[in-house]
Amino acid sequence: MLIGRYEHNLDSKSRLSFPAKIRETLRKDYEEEEVILTSFGIHLVAYPIKEWLIIEQKIRQAPNMEKSVSDFMRVLFSNASEISFDKQGRILIPPHMKEKAGIDKAVVLVGVMNKIEIWAQEKWVAFEQSFELNHDKLASFGI
Repeated sequence: MLIGRYEHNLDSKSRLSFPAKIRETLRKDYEEEEVILTSFGIHLVAYPIKEWLIIEQKIRQAPNMEKSVSDFMRVLFSNASEISFDKQGRILIPPHMKEKAGIDKAVVLVGVMNKIEIWAQEKWVAFEQSFELNHDKLASFGI
């Protein structure tokens, strides 16, 4: 499972070092050394390939003739890239993804069970400050 919060900086070539703990989980749980990187609004998301294939399968079953579904597919897949780790455990974040997510230098990586979210640090801080726990919603899930 991918969990935890890690603060890192992009280097001058827009490479992001992934924490050893996340890389270890990818190797151990997924037998993978690459991810699918895509953008979701204000942050980026890195999926292990096996998790991405599950998403693809679900999307294949969606009614792709519906405009909202086909629009979602266009945005999701056009913003996705298969990214490999270099020997130092870094990934290169494409310029269009950096720009879309507002990432300049400081980032926060957040493990969210089956994916890793990559946030511009200031956007993560704003999210955390505005987050309100909905106890009724959690109770409806049995949590």
